Amino acid sequence: MIPGAVPGSYSHWPDALRDPGQRVACLGPAGTWSHQACLQWGADAGLRPGPELLPMDADTALQALAQRCVDAVCLPVSTRVVGATPYLSPVLALLQQSHANDAPDALQVVGECRLQLGYSLMARPGVALAQLQAVCAHPVALQEAAPWLRQHLPGLPQRRCASAGAAAQAVAAARERLACLGPALAAALHGLHVLQSGIEQGPHNETRWWLLARAAPPAQVADAARPWLGRFGLAHSAGNLP
Repeated sequence: MIPGAVPGSYSHWPDALRDPGQRVACLGPAGTWSHQACLQWGADAGLRPGPELLPMDADTALQALAQRCVDAVCLPVSTRVVGATPYLSPVLALLQQSHANDAPDALQVVGECRLQLGYSLMARPGVALAQLQAVCAHPVALQEAAPWLRQHLPGLPQRRCASAGAAAQAVAAARERLACLGPALAAALHGLHVLQSGIEQGPHNETRWWLLARAAPPAQVADAARPWLGRFGLAHSAGNLP
C-alpha cells in the first residue's frame, strides 16, 4: 500500500518499460510527488515489481536519459494552480534536440499521469504546529498551499527547496523546529509525522507528469510540428502552456 495515495488518472504504461530491469528516473530525493506518481502509476499498470525507480534532480535525470544511463524519466510539467512547472522548458528542449537529427530512436513523450495533490504538513516527531519556526517546500508547493498557509500559519518564514524529498531531508536533519510540504510518502520515508493532511486537495490542484523514453512513438501524433509530444500535446485544462 502506498502511503497517502491520492486520486489519479493514468495513460497506458508502455510495454517497452514493463521489464523489471528498466530504470526510470524521477524527481528526487525519495519522497517527492514524482516518486509517488511513479509508484501509483506502476500500481495502476499492475507492475510487480516493475522498473527500478531512481530519484534524482531534474537536470541529472534528463542528462542521464540523453546519455542512455536510464531508460525513462518522469517529471511534472504542469499544474492547474500554477501552470507550467520549471521542468517543462528543459523537457521540451531535450525532446526537440533529440529529434533534430531524425534519429529512429529519438525521445518521445510516451505516457502521462495526473494526480489530485493533497499536501501534508510534516515535522519531526514531537514538534507541534505552534512551535514551528519555518516551513520548507518546493516553490510550486508553496504557491499551491499559499491560501492554507496564510490562514493557519500567517507570517511563518518559508524556505524554498529543490523538491519535496529535499525538504523532508532538511526537516529531518535540522535542529530547528521546521515543517515541510509534500506527500505523506515523504513522512514515511524520512521519519517525520504528519501535522495536517489534505491541504489544498481536489481537482483544482491537479498536477500532470510526462514519461519520456525512446520507446516507439504513439500511432497517432496530435501535433505534426512537435511529433515528440505524441498524443499528449501541450493543451491543459488551465490553458495552453508555452
